Amino acid sequence: MNIFYAKKLWLVLFFLNISGGTCFFSYNNTRKANKGSNQSSDVFLNSLQLLQKYNYPTEEHVIVTKDGYKLRSFRIPRNGPPVLLVHGIGDSSDCWLVLGPKHSLAFLLADAGFDVWLFNARGNRYSKENPRRINQKQYWDFSYEQIGILDLPATIDHILNTTRRSKLTYIGFSQGTTVFFVMCSMLVEYNSLIDHAILLAPVAWMKYTKFPLIDFFSRNLKNLTLFAKNNKVYEVFPFNHQLNKFHATVCQVNSPFRLLCELEYYIGFGLKKITNLLADRLPVIASHIPAGSSTKTFFHFIQGYANKRFQRYDYGIEKNKKRYTSLSPPEYSVSLISVPMTLVVSEVDWFGDIDDVGILKSKLKTVEKYININESVQFTHLEFVYGSRVNTVINKPVINILENLRNK
Repeated sequence: MNIFYAKKLWLVLFFLNISGGTCFFSYNNTRKANKGSNQSSDVFLNSLQLLQKYNYPTEEHVIVTKDGYKLRSFRIPRNGPPVLLVHGIGDSSDCWLVLGPKHSLAFLLADAGFDVWLFNARGNRYSKENPRRINQKQYWDFSYEQIGILDLPATIDHILNTTRRSKLTYIGFSQGTTVFFVMCSMLVEYNSLIDHAILLAPVAWMKYTKFPLIDFFSRNLKNLTLFAKNNKVYEVFPFNHQLNKFHATVCQVNSPFRLLCELEYYIGFGLKKITNLLADRLPVIASHIPAGSSTKTFFHFIQGYANKRFQRYDYGIEKNKKRYTSLSPPEYSVSLISVPMTLVVSEVDWFGDIDDVGILKSKLKTVEKYININESVQFTHLEFVYGSRVNTVINKPVINILENLRNK
């Protein structure tokens, strides 16, 4: 397919994901086309159900932030050190579970005796409760900064209070690394509560990101912001059962619409071979993402690319002067971070571009380990949590690091 038309088609799919609207294909029709296929029973099971299905002890914790948002975290209780797993944008705790017990990091960490905690940011499918009864505009008025300075601290405090431990280990993927950098640079007291951070596909500076539509979004950011405001589009990538049902169906191996599935993952995530995702788990993955985020979070990332800086949210000159006493938003001071870190990067990652990570690494002072996945491996962004080779490339090295920490 011509890449120009491929991008146009993916743009249609992208905005369907943003709106969460009813898909233009009938699920019933695609289901008939796939009659007799072996779709995994894990499709549409939520985090709690997945844990229970595979007979893991499970706890659900409701954590209230300082500004009143209710977050739902899931725990696999063990006697070992606590480990907090933090998902990417538009995702949820599901990302650490949907590959099943043999390939998903949460299960493998629990098997190794670690006390596993699965984070869910405000606005995703598990953390959408609005206890303060504020209107939708107010509820969705957050970006990844609020996740970093409000959701993460509340979650860390809760974990340490519950386990009576003084520190935990942090594992973040994609936006899960961004919010870590925000928290530890703005709330430096939290550095002392994390013994080590393993940051998978880290995203901070986005100067060199190769996401195909990033230029379009950057050039049209003002128009997109105005459109979202005028049309009250406060949420992006919402969890929509019908749309995710469609995703799960077209992503089956024998689906006549399989090309749409491959196109979405290629243009969206740089995934060159759909076989790099576990074939039997692909419908399960597709049924769980997207899981919801705020429009403001999405715009915050686009601003970072447009301005070539890792900075706070840009409200415009007048509002910036009131909020920051400066015409432009200040950069996050990542040099203040003192947590020992492992950075895991891939040379073909479109989002956590290796040159952008180079800028980040030059400013960080406590990077103890730097794992560079060579270009020849062709390991893309999505594969850090959903890849067929995730055990070899990610999970085993991560568990080895944690075992070494435990044995110190």
